[in-house]
Amino acid sequence: MGKVGKILLAVVTVGAIIALNVFVPGSGLAASVGGLFGASAAVGSAIIIGIGTLAITLVSAYLNSALFGKKIDYGKQKVNVRLEDATRWLLAGPVLQGGACVFADHDAQGNLWAVLVHGDSILNGAPQYYLDNILVTVDGSGQVTTPDFKTDDGDVLWTLKTYTYTESNPTPPGATTLQAAFPGQWATTSHMLVGTTYTVMRGRATKIKNRYKQYKWRGAVGLGEPNVAIFGTWSKMYDPRDPTQVLGNRSTYKPSSNSALMWAWWRTHPFGRNKPESEVNWQRVAEQATICDETVTGVESTQKRYECAIAAQDNVDRAAIEANIILSCDGQLVFDDDGKSWMRVGKYQTPSLTLGRRRDIISMSSLVAQDGESETQGVIVRYMDHNAAFSIQPSAAWYNPNYYEAGKGNTFLYVDIPTCFNHNQAMRLAKSIGMRSQPLQKIAPTVGLRGVRAMQERFVEIQYDNEFAGDYEIIAPVDVDESGFFCSLNLVPVDANRFDLLSGEEKPRPNSASSTGGGSIDMPSVTSVVYNNGRIEVQFNAPLRDDVTYEFQPIAQSDLATGQWADMNTDMDALFAYSGPVDSYQPQLIRWRTVTAGGSNTAWYDPPYLLDPQVLASVTNLTVTDGTGEVTVSWKNPNDLRFFASDVYRGTASVFGSASKIISNYGGGLGEIQYFNDTIGPGTYYYWIVAKDASGSEAVRTGPEDGVVT
Repeated sequence: MGKVGKILLAVVTVGAIIALNVFVPGSGLAASVGGLFGASAAVGSAIIIGIGTLAITLVSAYLNSALFGKKIDYGKQKVNVRLEDATRWLLAGPVLQGGACVFADHDAQGNLWAVLVHGDSILNGAPQYYLDNILVTVDGSGQVTTPDFKTDDGDVLWTLKTYTYTESNPTPPGATTLQAAFPGQWATTSHMLVGTTYTVMRGRATKIKNRYKQYKWRGAVGLGEPNVAIFGTWSKMYDPRDPTQVLGNRSTYKPSSNSALMWAWWRTHPFGRNKPESEVNWQRVAEQATICDETVTGVESTQKRYECAIAAQDNVDRAAIEANIILSCDGQLVFDDDGKSWMRVGKYQTPSLTLGRRRDIISMSSLVAQDGESETQGVIVRYMDHNAAFSIQPSAAWYNPNYYEAGKGNTFLYVDIPTCFNHNQAMRLAKSIGMRSQPLQKIAPTVGLRGVRAMQERFVEIQYDNEFAGDYEIIAPVDVDESGFFCSLNLVPVDANRFDLLSGEEKPRPNSASSTGGGSIDMPSVTSVVYNNGRIEVQFNAPLRDDVTYEFQPIAQSDLATGQWADMNTDMDALFAYSGPVDSYQPQLIRWRTVTAGGSNTAWYDPPYLLDPQVLASVTNLTVTDGTGEVTVSWKNPNDLRFFASDVYRGTASVFGSASKIISNYGGGLGEIQYFNDTIGPGTYYYWIVAKDASGSEAVRTGPEDGVVT
């Protein structure tokens, strides 16, 4: 089969590969629709793919809404805003969410109150609170106990309390403390906040000397109060595999981040696609949800195959948000013969349809890459990284083994999949996209009527000749000609490893401490934590970015419940930090984080590093001088304020366990040279000296040193 010229390929630069199946009304059939990414060229309202003389125009309202419509602004979801008509959010899965400030005022006692509406979704369980991107702890009364948000005297400045609703009662509980602070204003039916999750924040009235620490943040009110965001698992969705859940009774549904269940939830949610639940093929959804729950092992940990989280703005097209969910699992939207929809997630399956040259394939157009040509040599997926302050981060690059050459000026295709929050998943999606958009071979067979069956398939087996044979993925619509007798397919090779990472394919996260990349916020890479002259000293590696500063804080372990973390001095040029005087004779905890010039920061290192108490110094300069009828033993006492006395041990072998204590509590001053003459019969003897403090705690013993008596 002759090879044809270079493929004509126009693609968009955002989104990702979407494979859809669009039902053809009245035909009982479904047409496969796919998006193919290759070179970075923006187009208007369609994606054009040409293979040889065959050109196919993919025009789909669904596809266009996903790729060209208004995009979700994920930077806005974490902050508080004060707008008359603020964006409303629908949330599902694990999401960090800020929200709109709908009320702020001082009460009669001077306390600042603010009401922050996070979204129109149910929050499951207690949230984690972030104030200006700092993870904080709250006690049972909602008081923020993190030192960054307390006075120098340890007084609490801020109190947070979150309220949500239930499926059976859309009105969340009222904030009684707020109602008491503003009688007649909030205890009315005008302020029920129906169908929302909201947080009430109170800033305590405090002395002027403490206001510099209380009002130094970047909240929406503009007084210097902190921005409030909460992290939790949002919404509940139907899982057909769970017999305790009843379809149609939303009060029985449960929270999930499963991509297949998330798609079905959005498809049927009144504020989503608003399709009847009866129009979903729940049996197929259950099958795909099980695939999503499969365990995948990555370089950092194990995780589920496909998870998803969304924060959907009310002014973004509902179909575009559905497409974002589909992107999280490299899925296909499928309509069966009954018109019911389901989503097929990305996983290899042995093709059930085989198309052969003798029986099915009438003609073949093809493209085989010449000299490893490709305009991009790999794929980078931008995803929502929970380890990088819940920001959109690039994954490590997936290198296409067919085209990538180390040391050369390689370029990469960038794909946004903000509904993905796992790095391993992002890299698997990058591989799937790369193998689909950057294959060595593309073929476009024209087949007979058996090609109609391909409309319901994702994979087919081709048996044409020695060059074009094996399993292929359908990447464009199955086009039936006007006569209804011939079908055209667009295919790329696929194998069982398409949706999984082989050994060496997954690279560390670019923003992980072990990475050598730049551009993301890395945690301090600490190399040494020691006591030195009554203070703690920390050494660390150079940061990946020039604009960051490392912060270190120690606290005595015994003071953790009631005390305050102290600040250490950090020299970023010397890669060195040191504390003020500390009690090195009790355990100390040290935590650290990274702060950028722009004000972003990582969470504090957790759990804090435990520095064990400094051990009592041992004696030094132990010597044993041979003699007649005796030996002379000498040593130097430690320069340690805890030193009290030493014990002397002697044995006839070099094993300490067989030695006997011959002197107890041999005193002397700090750093003083000590000696004694040991009168004993002829032989070889071994000596050890053990320093101890007044309580009897011992230092590491010194010895053995041997002497000979003649």
